Amino acid sequence: MRRRRLSRRTLLRATARAGVGAAGLALVGCSDDEEPAPEQQAQPLQDAEQDAPQPQQQAAQQSAQQSAQQSGSAPDGEQGNRPPPSGPARGGIIRAWLPVERHDRWDPHRSRFRYTQAMHSLMYNRLIRPASVSTGELEADLCALPETPDETTYIFTVDPAAVFWDNEPANGRAVTAEDVRWNIERQQSALDADGLPDPHFFRRAGYARTAAAEVSSEGSIRLTTAEPDAAYLGSVHASPFAWITSPEAAEQFGDAWRDDPSDVFLNSGSGPYTPLLYNGVELTLARSSNWWRGDSAWADGVTFTSGDPNGIAGLYDTSAVDRADFPLTNETVEALRERHPEHPAVELPLAAAVELLAPLSDEVGSPLGDPRIVRAIGLAVDRQQLLQRLYDGHGRASGPLPWFLEGWTLSERLLSALPGYRGDRDADLAEVAALVSSAGGATGVPIPLVVADLFEGFFPGSGEAARGMIAESSGLDVALEFRPFAEAIDQMRAGERFCFLGWGAAPQQADPTDIWLDTLHSQGARRWSGGASPELDALIEQMRTTFNLGARQDLGHQVQEMLLRGEAVQWQIPLINGIQLGLHQPWLHPDPRLFEYAWSTDRVSTSWLDTGHESYPTDRALPEPEAEDDAGG
Repeated sequence: MRRRRLSRRTLLRATARAGVGAAGLALVGCSDDEEPAPEQQAQPLQDAEQDAPQPQQQAAQQSAQQSAQQSGSAPDGEQGNRPPPSGPARGGIIRAWLPVERHDRWDPHRSRFRYTQAMHSLMYNRLIRPASVSTGELEADLCALPETPDETTYIFTVDPAAVFWDNEPANGRAVTAEDVRWNIERQQSALDADGLPDPHFFRRAGYARTAAAEVSSEGSIRLTTAEPDAAYLGSVHASPFAWITSPEAAEQFGDAWRDDPSDVFLNSGSGPYTPLLYNGVELTLARSSNWWRGDSAWADGVTFTSGDPNGIAGLYDTSAVDRADFPLTNETVEALRERHPEHPAVELPLAAAVELLAPLSDEVGSPLGDPRIVRAIGLAVDRQQLLQRLYDGHGRASGPLPWFLEGWTLSERLLSALPGYRGDRDADLAEVAALVSSAGGATGVPIPLVVADLFEGFFPGSGEAARGMIAESSGLDVALEFRPFAEAIDQMRAGERFCFLGWGAAPQQADPTDIWLDTLHSQGARRWSGGASPELDALIEQMRTTFNLGARQDLGHQVQEMLLRGEAVQWQIPLINGIQLGLHQPWLHPDPRLFEYAWSTDRVSTSWLDTGHESYPTDRALPEPEAEDDAGG
C-alpha cells in the first residue's frame, strides 16, 4: 500500500500525539563547504541563549523522558527466557541524537551540510560507496563496482532489484541507467526550475569530470573521463553527497526542493528508509515498504532528535537513547561508564583536526614573507601539550593526514622520527631557532594569531596557550585576537594574511589526491601560500594517474615526508585529532563501520537491535500519522 504524502499540519498533530523520543546515536563529520562543527568534546558555549533549549526541544526532551519512565522490561517469560539472536534480526526503533534543525535543504544535489548528509544517507543510494571510509576502498551500492576496460572508461550496471520508494512521485518504479545519466547531467548543468544558473549545485565541478555519459542498455551506462583520473570514483560517485534521486522529483518539486527545508516529503530516494514525521527538531524514518536489499535496514525505523545536549546523559540513564558519545564530554562519558560498567564502550576518532593555518609566505614585502617562518611556527606548537590541554590526552598528534586514515597516513614509527613528532622537544626548539635566525631573526613585526571564537568558547584559554607556545619557542612577537570562524576564513580567502587556530573540515574521503591538487599543487585553486616545488607537483600529479591503491598510498607517504621534513611549504598544519569516548545500550548491535571518523551514517541501516533483550524498552513503536485525502481537510 502506498503511503500518502502528508501535510505539515498532520505531521505536527501526529508527532504531538506519538511523543517521539529523544536519541543518542551521535553522528559526526562536517562538510568542506560548511563551518566546522564543535565536534571536539567540550563544554557547551557559555551563552545563556544558546544553552537554553527552545520550546520544541524542551517538548521533545520531556516526551523522551516520559517515554523512558513508561518503558520497562517485559514480564519474566516474555523476553527474559528468549535466547539471544545469533545474528542480525529485524525489528525495533533506533533512537539517535542529531541536530536536525541545522540541515540546509532537502534537494539531494543542492545540499551540503553534514547533518543533511546524515539524514540523506538513510534515504538515498549512491552508485557505489566506501566499504571503509578510513581506507577508501569501495563497494557496490546501486551498482556493482564498474568495469574499467581502460583508464578513462567506467561501465556501471544498475542492480536489477533497485527501485525507488513506493510512493509519489516515482511510485516504486525500477532505477534505470537513464536515471543515472539524468542525475549526472543535472549536476553538470546546475540550473534551477526556470533554466537559470543556480550556484547551489555545489558539486558541479566534480561532476564536470565526467566527459560523457552514454546509456548502453536499460541497466548499463558508460562514463568516460577526459584523462586518467584515479580519484574519480571516490571523489565523485562515492562521495558523501553523490545521491541518486528520481527525475520526477525535480519536475514535481521544482525549486521548493531547494527553498523549503520544512517539508521532508520533498525527498524521492531508493534508500532503506522513508520519511514518516518531521517537525523541525525531530525526524522519524520508517523502513521502506519496498526496500530492495535484504542485508540491511534491520530496524523498523530510526528517530533523529535534537535538543539540549546537556540532557543526553540523563536520557541514556533512563534508556531513552541508544548511544552516549558526541556531543558529551569525555568526562561525562566516563561518569556514565562508571554507572553502566556492563554496557559496551567505544572510542571514536574526531574527524575535524585542530589545525593551524599560516598563509604568511606570499605577502609581498612583508618581513614574515618567508616559508622558514611558517615552518618555525608549525614546529613551535607542542602537540602533546596541546593534546593534554584540550582533550585530556584522549587523542593523537596527526601528520598532514589524520592518523586514523588506514594505509594513507605515515606509520607511527616513521612519524615519530620526524620534526614535531619525534618526542625530542629540545631538537624541535633548536630547529625553530635556526629557522628564525636564517630568516633574519625576530623582525619586531607582530604575527597576527586569529583564533575562532567558537573554538575559544569550547576551550577557554586555548588561544593564549598557542600564542605562548609560538612566542616562547620562536622569540617571535605574536598578537592574539578572536574572530568568528566564517568571517576569518572569508578574510583569509580574500587575501588577508594571519595565522589561524581552529577546527579544520572533516575530509570527505580518505584519498587526499584531490585536496592536495587543490591546496598544495602550485596550480591549485585554493593554494593560499608557499613557493613552487616541482618535485611536490610531480608526486601529486603521479597520484592522479596511479590507479593501484597501494601505489597511490606510497606516493602519498612521500608527499607527507616532504612536508614534514620542510622540503616543501606546508601552510595548512594539522596538529591533533581527539578521541571521543562513548558507550551504547546492550540491545544495540552497531555495525563497526558506524564508528569510523565521518560520513558513516548509512551504517545505521546495517546496525540492529535485540528487541528481546531484557532491558529493551518495549513501548518503542513507529507513530501512526493521520492520512488525509488529496483534497486536504
